[in-house]
Amino acid sequence: MTAGVLDATAWRDALPRQRSNRFDRILVVQCSLDWLRPGQLALREEVDDFLLNLCVRRVDLRVDRLVLHNLPTAQGALDGDLTALNAAHAEWMYRLSCSAMLLNHPALRIHRLIVGGEQTDVGVEDVVATRRDGAWTSPELAAPVLELLSQARSTTPLSGYVDLQGPLADTDPSFYL
Repeated sequence: MTAGVLDATAWRDALPRQRSNRFDRILVVQCSLDWLRPGQLALREEVDDFLLNLCVRRVDLRVDRLVLHNLPTAQGALDGDLTALNAAHAEWMYRLSCSAMLLNHPALRIHRLIVGGEQTDVGVEDVVATRRDGAWTSPELAAPVLELLSQARSTTPLSGYVDLQGPLADTDPSFYL
């Protein structure tokens, strides 16, 4: 995992906010456990909102986002907050699934990285990189992620199956009896 605490200013600066920047692909990697800590919720939601708004504006844009499929349990247990991290992860994956399903962007791909429980380094760093005219803004950081995604053995797509009905929905008509 990426060591250290996330730098919110660096992440905000890395998000391509100028409309004149006509990149054709964006790669966002959020695989450190820091993304799941309570102090990073606002930044995580800011990145989520940015990507959703970008997808609404740019249906032509290919978006690849890499997040964790499961948590490296050894690292979370060492930090002493595995239960809280798992709860935050489940909630985030649910929100990402709902957003992706409702948005239905043709080129949005959310990949989930499968990690072993004892694993502490996934071999990729958290990054925002864009591609314009075939060149990546951070080729040294984008290359290992692109290689990982091309293999399709260590990742699984985020499922589009989400139960939006809830416990009081029409799917259980006995509620109204």
